[in-house]
Amino acid sequence: RGIITASSGNHGAATSLVARLTGPRATVFLPETVASAKHDKITRNGAETVLVPGNGVEAEIVARASAEKEGRTFISPYSDWDVIAGQGTTGLELSEQCPDLAAVYVAVGGGGLIGGIGSYLKAVSPGTEIIACWPENSKALYHCIESGDVHEVPESPTLSDGTAGGIEEGAITLPVCARFIDSTLFISEMEIALALREMDVHAHTQIEGAAGVALAAVLRDGHRSRDQKIAVVICGLNIAL
Repeated sequence: RGIITASSGNHGAATSLVARLTGPRATVFLPETVASAKHDKITRNGAETVLVPGNGVEAEIVARASAEKEGRTFISPYSDWDVIAGQGTTGLELSEQCPDLAAVYVAVGGGGLIGGIGSYLKAVSPGTEIIACWPENSKALYHCIESGDVHEVPESPTLSDGTAGGIEEGAITLPVCARFIDSTLFISEMEIALALREMDVHAHTQIEGAAGVALAAVLRDGHRSRDQKIAVVICGLNIAL
């Protein structure tokens, strides 16, 4: 019957690509503020899109209800063990390329990416520090971890659209992230913007806001790991000019 997912963009792009390659009908529910570059990539892959007022968690709620009504399979962008394991292969690659990794900086939205990376690295390299990076304007999962339950958290607009929004009730990433995150950093919008500029000017690469959160964290905090090997996960390049 096909699949339904919700996404702020990157998960939707990946899911739509797999659907194009393997055949099932795919519908991606997106917050209406989705970046045009991400929306275009999803539609180019042949998926249907539905824009939902509000942020990512509203899109998830509507998408899950639609999947249940239509009898289609819902794929969560983060609250799914297979999705977390897939994202965790980033940790596998980091470990293979750099067994003596001191720290890794990861931007956090729903927690699937850092949950997967942290789960793997802590199993094979317990001394590697897992550093969670949130935009100051949108840190829902952080507050949920602090309180120990999922609840609504006020947020402001952020360049990091890929991590914006809350998390759904019963999200399995909450206990995973609470277990494996070692430290946290909160990044201002100006720091995100400067990180995007630094990458563009010095590496001739345009990255999206969520990737800028992790990069900005390294630019501020990386000095304390001097003479050690650190990694920053550049988690997306989908930004409109």
